[in-house]
Amino acid sequence: MKQRSPLFTLRVLSQALCSAAIISTPAFAATELVTLPAVSVKASAEQAGSKEQTQGWFSRSSQGASKTDTPLRELPQSVSVVNRQQIEQQTPQTIGEALNYSAGAFSGLVGGGNRYDYVALRGFVDNSVENTVLDGLRLMSDSGSFSAMQIDPYFVERIDLIRGPASVLYGRSSPGGLVALTSKRPQASEQHEVRVDLGTDARQALAFDSTNVLNESGTLSYRLTGLAQRADSMQDHVEEQRLTLMPQLLWQPNENTSLLLQAYLQKDPKGGYHSGVPYEGSVTERAGQKIKRSFYDGEADLDVFERTQRMLSYQLEHRFSPDWKVRQNLRYVSSDVKTGSVYQKGWKGDRTLERGFSGAKESLSGLAVDTQVEGALTTGSMQHALLAGFDYQTRSNEGYWSWASVSDIDAFTPAYGKTALTDPGQTDWQRDLDQTGVYLQDQISVDRWRFTLGARYDHAKVTTKDLSANTQANWEGGQWTKRLGALYLFDNGLAPYASFSESFDPNTNTQQDGSLLEPLRGKQYEVGLKYQPANSRTLLTAAIYDLEQRNLASTVPNTNYSIPVGTVRSRGLELEANTPLNDQLTMLASYTLSRMETQGKDAETQGKTPVQVPEHKASLWLNYTPVNGAELGLGSRYIGSTWADTSNTLKVPAVTLIDFSLNLQLGNLIDSRFKGASVQLSANNVLDKDYIASCYSSNYCYFGRGRTVLSSLRYQW
Repeated sequence: MKQRSPLFTLRVLSQALCSAAIISTPAFAATELVTLPAVSVKASAEQAGSKEQTQGWFSRSSQGASKTDTPLRELPQSVSVVNRQQIEQQTPQTIGEALNYSAGAFSGLVGGGNRYDYVALRGFVDNSVENTVLDGLRLMSDSGSFSAMQIDPYFVERIDLIRGPASVLYGRSSPGGLVALTSKRPQASEQHEVRVDLGTDARQALAFDSTNVLNESGTLSYRLTGLAQRADSMQDHVEEQRLTLMPQLLWQPNENTSLLLQAYLQKDPKGGYHSGVPYEGSVTERAGQKIKRSFYDGEADLDVFERTQRMLSYQLEHRFSPDWKVRQNLRYVSSDVKTGSVYQKGWKGDRTLERGFSGAKESLSGLAVDTQVEGALTTGSMQHALLAGFDYQTRSNEGYWSWASVSDIDAFTPAYGKTALTDPGQTDWQRDLDQTGVYLQDQISVDRWRFTLGARYDHAKVTTKDLSANTQANWEGGQWTKRLGALYLFDNGLAPYASFSESFDPNTNTQQDGSLLEPLRGKQYEVGLKYQPANSRTLLTAAIYDLEQRNLASTVPNTNYSIPVGTVRSRGLELEANTPLNDQLTMLASYTLSRMETQGKDAETQGKTPVQVPEHKASLWLNYTPVNGAELGLGSRYIGSTWADTSNTLKVPAVTLIDFSLNLQLGNLIDSRFKGASVQLSANNVLDKDYIASCYSSNYCYFGRGRTVLSSLRYQW
């Protein structure tokens, strides 16, 4: 593999230093001449800011949607939050699974596979592994390769699901929205935890989490979180392994300044299963038989997936006055991926599947830095919450892809052994992305009205090189994006709103002739209604949207190129409820209606619904506390039917799944000597439904995960 030039490292570091210099400009230095009294604000757990440690199932505010701490009921767009308690109660294995009970999100794109966080928002499947931000910064994944970053849910404090275009604040973005993760942070109070997990598929895990202050003055605090786990996959002969460590150090010399240093280090020696089976033989029968969901189409001696990812970051914030502050977030990421996979390519006979081999070795480096100034001022009857920012993102990914032919396999009685690769080939490549953005946002309050105005200009440059053929494709250009929203707060808790927003996403994928695809552009109109009575933990939301994306393309399976599709229109309805029914019972409910239509020039797809888009999706979770120290959860998920081909002739049936959880605090239920000890049992797909989650094409359908049971023993002190 080609070694990365030192110029790349120098370039990204110089960009970071230039951004950091903004904090030291004379304009800001002059502000320090004014000495203002310190302000100390204390709030209950439910009123805490969106970066604070979460408590319960309810959140009042979000920072991911506006980059400012704004109450959810005052945001003129559809946003929902998954808190830490929900994550612990439902024990998802991926970020995608954590969104199973949220409207507008679909995580069944590869069924039970855990290798990547596939989350399709409002029906948009492409780039679904790249629409995630962590602590306000993109993870810099490359969705056109195998180098996609993944964050384990154990290290996350909360997940904000932001629906609709978000380019005004985040630059390149999927039109369906983004998933904003907030990591666990150091705390001023001493907290420690050790957890041991045992479950189906021979799952074993050991996790720990520790945080405390380091000095008497309390200006230094730390958090150290770690996880080691392994499990068998649902398919035969495949295993998952993970080792993760996240150290953090927080320095707060005074009430106005804070600096958080973070590292996230993850090694996945084995990445589980990531292949599919044909529609015929899984959804329908083939020669009178169906393929078992445990079927493995690979070869153990040829299949490999190894990923190492490293993230180093800081979050710096300084308040110059009660109304004005500046902050800068920076993250450097790198990853190394080695993969080899024997996979089926379709039927060759009544029982036989043709197979191929795909291999890759990739090395990715990237940097994201976001510098913001936030302030408040009043003009007449209007109160302004202003945000101005400059961000820079760069990524370089290089490596090789290889391919070969492999012997066929019997899908119903598979036999494995030494298999020779024939007709091998390889291509070396490099993919670079640079993007600079400047944005301005004004959140205006006038009596009971709330207005959000935002604009951004991005300049991006994309380069894709075929090093084997000594060819290169480039795209460079700029794009304005806008965001407008209005909301009215009634005394009774109702808040109707309307908004318009746009998205922009430069494309790093190529067409068959080697040229880069045109950037994706989207626009959305949304109207909605929120209901939250004063001092209530109830939040009910409804949203109707009309979303259009231009220049859509679709990746051709088993190739390294995509084909233009045209324009896709997505219209839908989303309903959500997060409310306590009484002191002991909390309900989470959601419903999604999604209508998508391709409006391209291809007669075969014109007016058709894209694949992997459920028209209906609904969920209900009830969390019951019968006595102090016991918590019982019961959930049901309905996933509507989807299409398996672009011509809409093959349909994947709908399915309803049942989930369950039970948490017992032993100190409350047995004896005070067991204080801090708890036992949890959680199960997904309790009835062990055998189903296909979705199909990417008639040749690639993905089994949903069977019944999984996880038991956890936790001790906290």
